[in-house]
Order: sequence, then structure tokens, then C-alpha cells
Amino acid sequence: MTKRMVRLSVLLACTLIGTCALAQTTPAPATAASAPALPTLRAEVRTPLLEAQTLIGDKKYAHAKIKAQEVSAIANRTPYEDYITARVLLAIANGEDDAPAASKLLERILQLTANETWLKSEDAQHLMHAVGITHYRAKDYAQAAAWLDRNIKAGGTEQSAKDVRIQSYLLGGNLQRGSELINEEIALNEKAGKTPTQPYLEMLAQARNGLKDSAGSTRALEMLVQYYPSKDHWRSLINRLWGRTDLAPQLQLDVFRLAFYTGTPEEATDYTEYIDFAQRAGFSAEALRVFDQGVTAGQMGSTEAHKKLRAKLTQEIEQDRKTMVADTAAALKKPDGLALFNIGFNMVGMQQVDKGLDLMEKAIAKGMAKRPADARLRLAVAYAQADQTDKAQQAFATVSGPEGLDDLVRYWKLAMRSKP
Repeated sequence: MTKRMVRLSVLLACTLIGTCALAQTTPAPATAASAPALPTLRAEVRTPLLEAQTLIGDKKYAHAKIKAQEVSAIANRTPYEDYITARVLLAIANGEDDAPAASKLLERILQLTANETWLKSEDAQHLMHAVGITHYRAKDYAQAAAWLDRNIKAGGTEQSAKDVRIQSYLLGGNLQRGSELINEEIALNEKAGKTPTQPYLEMLAQARNGLKDSAGSTRALEMLVQYYPSKDHWRSLINRLWGRTDLAPQLQLDVFRLAFYTGTPEEATDYTEYIDFAQRAGFSAEALRVFDQGVTAGQMGSTEAHKKLRAKLTQEIEQDRKTMVADTAAALKKPDGLALFNIGFNMVGMQQVDKGLDLMEKAIAKGMAKRPADARLRLAVAYAQADQTDKAQQAFATVSGPEGLDDLVRYWKLAMRSKP
């Protein structure tokens, strides 16, 4: 039996009446210290209800209902007898998933016990929970949410009630209320030092997306990659970056770098587009590395066009190597550090990591007239790709800006944290 089935069985069991309650004919002797005894049941009431309870235990709900209805024909029933009968009928309604009848019966029970002590508060909570579950199974999500709201308002603390209440709001189309309740649960988890559950975060992302709340759904995705960094979660988050209308064109290549660092590429176009961006930016060594990764992944190298592309990239790299010394000397003399920075980044792509990083650092110290924050981002990325995590963190701390830059920094930090 699954945990879910166990919970439901327990809830249904809570709607049954204990044998001792049904068997009671005379009140127990009272003492000054004892609680008031429950009222009594007449034999003509008690007998069919006991038979009904046995039938309920055997899941013979139709026969149980006949027995319980016999009691309804008895004249001059007391309020307590009505209450016990309603409890038995409620167990039958829950067993048959008869949600409308369950609601009416529980309302009747609450009415009968409003000024009595027959129904303990914890028992009332269990009954509300059980009726809420019955409505949920019947796909009456509005009533399920309403009864589970009443359960929690009455002091219920069962996590299963909270879970089903949230699902009822979401499935019933009230995405706003459902996501508010999820946020409350997440806040409670964080306050207690616990990790928010993956289903909550996934439901929150979907709900906020359904409400066209891009910021809210993105925040949920960020928490998913923080706590549950799967490829699917990373892919969804990075796609949000691609979908930004204000993403700077200069940062598109950096988004590709993040995507590959987190292992999210799936299709040949993921490789070919990255290669094209890197090649056009002058980073042929980086483009060739991606090409070879595509070959390993079975996405590249099988066509004549692929062979020609690899040959061209190899030729460009050889040309860069031939002019590297002269190009570096010339770049060192320039007042702006951009040319020197690009040479250094290209050297990192050629696996001359230490020399390349040194030139990039010198270029940033020299200064750049255009988009210096982008250069600091790429230095941090180069550190991260070289597994120099401490230096990468220090470099990322110096980077901020609009057009997707802040998001890239935040996501790189999350990516490094989740890297094995």
C-alpha cells in the first residue's frame, strides 16, 4: 500500500464510529473528576448502526447505507442518535466518493454538535480533511479547497491537507491563491532551515507562468536550479534568458557558454549556433572545442558541410597561432585593452589557460572604453571553465549591469555551486 493510500485509509477510518460509542447503552458512572458521559443509544438505533459499521469495514457501502437508513425511519430520535447516524452515513458517503452527500452530512454533524461536546476538535478536523479528500477525488476542486481551508482554520496541521488544498486551488484554476499558499510553505521551510520541496517549486513555476508573471515563474526556476539542478530545470531557466526582449546581442554568446557549462544542449542546432556565434566573434578555438563536443554527442561531424567547417576552424586557429606573438605585442601598446583581452580569451580556448588569463587580467587593468562589465563577466567565466572557483567568485562579484548581465552573473554562481 502506498503512503498516499495509507493517508486516505486513515482519513476514512476517522469517519467511522468506535464500537464502544455504538455499544453504549448506559452512561458510565460519573465521578467528580471524570468528564461528562456521552448520551446513550437505544438498542433499535445501536444494532443497525453496528451492522452498518461492519459492512463499511468490508466496503459493502450499499448494504451499509440500507442499514443506516433503517435508523432514519425510527421515530423520536434524539439529537445524539441523529449525530451518530450522520457519522455512519458520512463514512459511507466518503467510501462511495459521494462528495455532495459528504458535504451535507458533515454540515449536519457540525450543526448538531455546535453546542455539544460530542465531537472533539481534532475529530472535526479529521472529518473536514476526509470530506475535502472526497471532493478532490470527485474532481470538485473548489469544494475540496473550501473544506481543507476549514480544516486548517479549525487548527488542522496535517501536511497532506495542505498539499491537497494547494493542488485543489491550482487544478480548480485559482492559480493566484494556489501560488500564494505555496509561497507560504516555502517561507516556512526556509525559516526552519529546510529545503523547499521540488513539487512545490515546480507547481509554483507553472502557476506563475499561467498567470503571465514572468518574474515570479523565473524566481521559482532559479530556486529549482539552486536546490534541484537538473538539466531540464537549467534548460527552462536559460530559455528564459533567450526569451528576454532586452537581452544585449553582445551577451548572446555568453548565454551559450552558460548553457554548455550546465550541460543543457540537446540538438544539433545548439552546437551549430554556438559555433557560429563564437567563430564570428573571433574565437575559433572555442568554436572548435564545441564542434568536437558535438561529435562526441553524436550531433556533429557526419556531413560534408561539417567536415568543411572543421577544416576551416582548424585553419583559422593555425593562423591565430602564427600571428599570436605579434598580435599580443601590438595589443599591449594600445591604450584600450579590448584587443589584448580577446587574444587572452582565445588563448584560453587554445588550452593556454594561464597565459590567456594573465593577458585578460592585464587588459582589464588597462581599461576598456566599451562595455567593460562584459569583459569582467568573461574573465569570471574563464576562471569558472578552468575550475578556478575562488577567482571566478571574486570576479563575478565585480560584475553588474542591465540587459541580462545581472541574471548571467547570478546563474553562473548557481551553476558553479551545483557543479560536481
